[in-house]
Amino acid sequence: MHYVSKISAAAALTPKIYDKVSTGFRRATYVDHAMGSVHMGVGICHLAPNGFIEPHLHSFEESFHVLEGTIQAQIGDRSHVIGPGHFGLISTGVRHAWSNASNGTVRWLEMQAPQPRALEYGLDTFFAGGDVVRQAAGPGRPDSANALLGYFDESQLPRAGGPSQMEGFNPTTGVAIKMFVDRSFGAIHQSLFLIQYLPGAKIDPHDHTFEESYFIVSGRVRATADGKSYDLGPGDVIWTSVGCIHSFENRGGEPVRWIETQAPLPPAKEVFRFERDWAHLARRDGEGVSKAAG
Repeated sequence: MHYVSKISAAAALTPKIYDKVSTGFRRATYVDHAMGSVHMGVGICHLAPNGFIEPHLHSFEESFHVLEGTIQAQIGDRSHVIGPGHFGLISTGVRHAWSNASNGTVRWLEMQAPQPRALEYGLDTFFAGGDVVRQAAGPGRPDSANALLGYFDESQLPRAGGPSQMEGFNPTTGVAIKMFVDRSFGAIHQSLFLIQYLPGAKIDPHDHTFEESYFIVSGRVRATADGKSYDLGPGDVIWTSVGCIHSFENRGGEPVRWIETQAPLPPAKEVFRFERDWAHLARRDGEGVSKAAG
C-alpha cells in the first residue's frame, strides 16, 4: 500500500485540539490513518507572525526539522531560538511550547510516532498551562544540554557512495544520507533524515518491516511503489506501508533531495529486503513448477 499527494499551504488547518490553545498555528498533514498508515503522523506545520502554541506534552515521540523562519522552542526547562537547518527530538512526556520569533511565517516538518490517536478515540496530547516564552533574537546553535537538538548545513552532507550513516544501509553509488534523528540520537520509535540522489543514482525494488514517508525538497525523482510509477518534485510526498515494494531513480540532470521518516524505528539488521537477492530462488521455483506442469 502507498499514498502520493502534494503539500498545499492553503489546505493546512488548525487541528481541533489546538483551537483554543494556539494562535496562528496550522498543519498540512500528509501521513495519518486516513492514508492507511498505522505507525506515524507526519505533516508540515505553519506558525504565523506572533503565533504560538501553549505548553503541552504528548504520550508519543515527536521529531522536527525547521524549513523556514525562526522559532522559539521551549523544550523541558530550556528555551532555544532555532531556524532553517535545525532539527530535534522531543521525547515522550516532555513539556514543550512554540512561538514565532520572526516577522514571517515559520514552517517545520513534524513527525510523530507512535501514530497520534484520533481525537474521538482518546487523548494523547495534554496541555500543561504556563507562559509561552517570547524572545526577539536570531537563530543560533542551540544549547543541547537539556534537549535533543542538532543543526545541519551543506558541509555535513556525507560523500555520495561513501560510508553510510544509516544503520543497516550499505553504501550505494550516488546516494548520500544525513541522519538527523535515530537510535544514536535518542529516538525510540522513529527516524528522520535527509537523503540525496545524484543524477543516475537509483535503488532497486525492496520493502521494509516499517513505514516510510518522503517529502521532496529539491530536484525530481522517479518513484515506483506497488508497480506504479510517479515523477515527483518539490512539495510532493509519498508514503509507503510495511511490505510495499518500492524503488527510486534520479533520471534528471540535477541532484534530488527529500526528508524521510520511518516508523517503527528500523531494526539494526535486515533493514532492507531487496527483490534482487531472492530472484534466483524465484526463478528456480518457477522452473520447477513449469516442469511439474509439463
